[in-house]
Amino acid sequence: MAVTAYFNNAATAWPHAPGVPEAVADALRLMPIHAGRSSGAENEVLLDCRRQLCALFKVDNPDRIILTANATQSLNQVIFGLELAAGDHVVTSQAEHNSVLRPLHHLKRDRGIRLDIVGFGEDGQLDVDAFKELIDNKTRLVVLNHVSNVTGEQLPVEEIFSHAKSFGAITVLDASQSLGCIHVWAQPLQADIIVFTGHKGLRGPPGTGGFYVAPGINLAQVMVGGTGVRSDLELHPEEMPIRLEAGTPNLPGLSGLNVALRWLNNEGARFYQQAQQKTAQMRNALQQIDGISIFGRANPEINSGIISFQINGWSVAEAGQALQESFGIICRSGLHCAPLIHSAIGSAPEGTIRFSLSGFTTEEEINWAIKAVQKLAECKS
Repeated sequence: MAVTAYFNNAATAWPHAPGVPEAVADALRLMPIHAGRSSGAENEVLLDCRRQLCALFKVDNPDRIILTANATQSLNQVIFGLELAAGDHVVTSQAEHNSVLRPLHHLKRDRGIRLDIVGFGEDGQLDVDAFKELIDNKTRLVVLNHVSNVTGEQLPVEEIFSHAKSFGAITVLDASQSLGCIHVWAQPLQADIIVFTGHKGLRGPPGTGGFYVAPGINLAQVMVGGTGVRSDLELHPEEMPIRLEAGTPNLPGLSGLNVALRWLNNEGARFYQQAQQKTAQMRNALQQIDGISIFGRANPEINSGIISFQINGWSVAEAGQALQESFGIICRSGLHCAPLIHSAIGSAPEGTIRFSLSGFTTEEEINWAIKAVQKLAECKS
């Protein structure tokens, strides 16, 4: 069946911000003049991206913005670049994506770090008191998801990070689901490092992302190679940002991201407000259907456009397949690369069906999806 509704923005935002596809295509049509090797327009694209990201993070120095291919690459560069050693203590949460969990488990296996993963309290929310009890003078790193990609809820980052920094720990924020949707300001959040991707809330193209690293934090160079400058050096250059960047940048993708950032600067607040309103509308309608279990809190002020649910009598995999094949609805089903949170919220072992909306989601799409879910629920009643 032809696609009739798109509800998978938490995975990849679609449609992109206006002008993004054209910017990517235009960059591909241009004669390649590689950044760092000339003074062409490509250099301006990279610098403009860095400056606009600085504005989003409320920081000053564009050289502290590292551009990568995605949040997964960024998290690997950050986590491995901190050079954690045997006995170093790391604290994270059950809400994390595998892009955080897997690098940490590799470090636990290979280097012997001490890893604590904090769960959820009886109220169904992240256990802040448990974080505070675990963090001490031996804690090197605290890493947290800003917004859960399963429930859409914001986590209490500022309170936890502020406590962690009082003990000298480095704080890393995974803003993959939040940047472009809510404020991600480095200083108020007490975030030393902020990781982001370009193809979700920023509504840019895939293959773009990066991270901000605060002054005074020096990450090891886990990726080295060509830079186009200082090719006489045996070792990778030390100056930022190329200290943490290697290889040919994705100039077409970053050209598209640049356009998306400009659009977001003008339209982002209104666009996100529309997404919140539509999410609340759809959630309320789904709650009226017998046989539907919805996970996470309904408060639109702390939810970023995600509705996770199960349909009684259906496995989430079967329901997701039926929604696509019988109704043309694109969504996501399963664990969403965040395996631990499902035990905490009660959706284990199979996970959830996830609808993720945006300001571009239409009333027709919402109404059609509600009817589709109702039909599936009635089939098993």
